[in-house]
Amino acid sequence: MPSDAEFQRLADELAVRRVLDEYCLRLEVNDFEEWLDLFTDDTVYEVYRRELKGRDAVRDMLSKAPHGVHLGGPMRITLDGDRAETIQNYLFIAAEDAAWNMGWYFRTVVRTADGWKIAHTKVQMQKIGSGTPPLLATN
Repeated sequence: MPSDAEFQRLADELAVRRVLDEYCLRLEVNDFEEWLDLFTDDTVYEVYRRELKGRDAVRDMLSKAPHGVHLGGPMRITLDGDRAETIQNYLFIAAEDAAWNMGWYFRTVVRTADGWKIAHTKVQMQKIGSGTPPLLATN
């Protein structure tokens, strides 16, 4: 029979997975403010060689980003008490200009009074392009 600690670890991992699953969906399907609810107030978001500090800074820059489809891939979650370090690959395809990029999200997710929230994100783009992404191309 699993111990209470094992059940807690599984519950925590599931909660972190739910936050990261919601990340891509809320960004494209929900209201932008619902996406921001996934983050701590003092979140740090690194993208395009910029470091955005706090939800207001994230809102100011990323609310202007192109819309499209974010496909989040498998994720690795390393739990350590009230903190989780995660890695997830992704593919983004813009809706209007066929621009795309792919790479990895490196995130720190923390337990708060309101549940698990993203405290730090580093977007590491592996490749940026336009037209059909190579992995979707047909020969």
